Amino acid sequence: MAKITIQRIFDATKALASEAGQSLQDFINFQAQFAEITLRALRNGLTYSDNMDCDIRTLKLSQNASVAINLTKRPTEIRARRVLETSFALAQPIQWGFTANGKPFVVAVFSPVPTTPVEVEIIILY
Repeated sequence: MAKITIQRIFDATKALASEAGQSLQDFINFQAQFAEITLRALRNGLTYSDNMDCDIRTLKLSQNASVAINLTKRPTEIRARRVLETSFALAQPIQWGFTANGKPFVVAVFSPVPTTPVEVEIIILY
């Protein structure tokens, strides 16, 4: 498969050569710049921390045990990013919510069931 290039995404010179392109010159130039910026961001690799309002934390989680998280902002979503110990896997997505006093918490279910806490990297989206 051919690599994506800026010219293959949006060739402004062809669009500007037409009569319609001349009347839409500002819009076409804006689209070309937008395509270039987007493509460069994708080529350089997008990261959660650089491109989203989030935190990445490592927690030690036990089977079906609620673990509170100290945060300064209210999250909109909490997801498991990866289990750091290769002997265990999450049997289902981590569950999360808020305690009665509004503090966020997570609960994990592992397979096989661990006898000690397992380190799990989570991403907290705001």
